[in-house]
Amino acid sequence: MKQQDVRSISCMKLPNIKQIGILVKDITEAVAYYTKLLSIGRWYRSSTVKHEAVYRGKPIKPDLDIVIAFQGDVEIELIQVKSAEENVYSDMIGKCGGGIHHLGFMISGYDKKIEEMRANGVEVIQSGVITTKGSAVTRYAYLDTIRQCGIISEFIATTLKGLPMPHCKSIMAVGCITGDVERVNI
Repeated sequence: MKQQDVRSISCMKLPNIKQIGILVKDITEAVAYYTKLLSIGRWYRSSTVKHEAVYRGKPIKPDLDIVIAFQGDVEIELIQVKSAEENVYSDMIGKCGGGIHHLGFMISGYDKKIEEMRANGVEVIQSGVITTKGSAVTRYAYLDTIRQCGIISEFIATTLKGLPMPHCKSIMAVGCITGDVERVNI
């Protein structure tokens, strides 16, 4: 990382980190491990009904198992890749089998933020839209901030019926009622 790389991204005024994304080989084993390691009490699995994505300009159909939990205000996201299709996770899975993959930022003004990043030389690796059973819609973009930050950054914007939705424990409880998420039995 060089000083000019840090300057090019610092002008973005990123919000606080709200998510740590971790790639895992086995989601069941990972939930048990991180439950003990981070003293996490409850995990949630997204009830995804549709996931459209573009990886390096090419449409893909990600097949993932994703569970989330919270440690304080930070969302811990465990991701298990279930297909061999090339995607934002495949390089890391191939090289080291998993580990911390990205830092996530919950944002508003999604399109504007993406354009600001591109204007500063930061490219989108993969972007997509996830729709869940209860009609929550999450737009996301994985950004190539490895040169600037040493890690991939993810911009995340979730809405329900057009209203912005934060990712937090209380919203997950509501999501269990609406069908957007289900509790994971540990």
